[in-house]
Amino acid sequence: MSIFDYGAPAVGLNDVKIATLESDGSYGTEVDVPSVQLLGADVQTVNAQLEGDDKITDAFANIISAQIRLRFGTVDLDVLAVISSAAVEESGDTPNRYKKLDIGEEKMVYFGICGKINSSRDDGDTHLWLPKVKVMEGFSMGFEYGSYSIPELTCMALADDNDTLIKPIRHETAEAITIPPTY
Repeated sequence: MSIFDYGAPAVGLNDVKIATLESDGSYGTEVDVPSVQLLGADVQTVNAQLEGDDKITDAFANIISAQIRLRFGTVDLDVLAVISSAAVEESGDTPNRYKKLDIGEEKMVYFGICGKINSSRDDGDTHLWLPKVKVMEGFSMGFEYGSYSIPELTCMALADDNDTLIKPIRHETAEAITIPPTY
């Protein structure tokens, strides 16, 4: 008997999609995050210790949020539009087309994010669903000689209306990412 359940162990990062969380709880159009390199979640807690009698007599920890890290290849305007609430504008005819995104003093919006990692042993996968995420520390993007542009985001995930902060979902047979996920 294997020590691993179906869909595990997982290796790599196969795909990530994001979509705006609308005010009615639904999600906007899914956007693929290109050349995704990293999707990470660090759970944040509020903690307390009860000290007395020369020792710690009780400890408390409650999950309150998660810090999310996302790193991907190229400055993708559709991804930036989802996280910033700015609108992509496209105009012109071939060969003089252009797309632009004016990022100003937009209020950052909530979005859902789902990542997928494939199993190394079977046909399964694991999805990491984060239903309510917002950029809280800004994001970085730049251009450098001899290097690809690799934007990075640091975001905060909060529990959604169903009290879901992070939901790992394992499939026996790999599934395409949908937002919200189907299972």
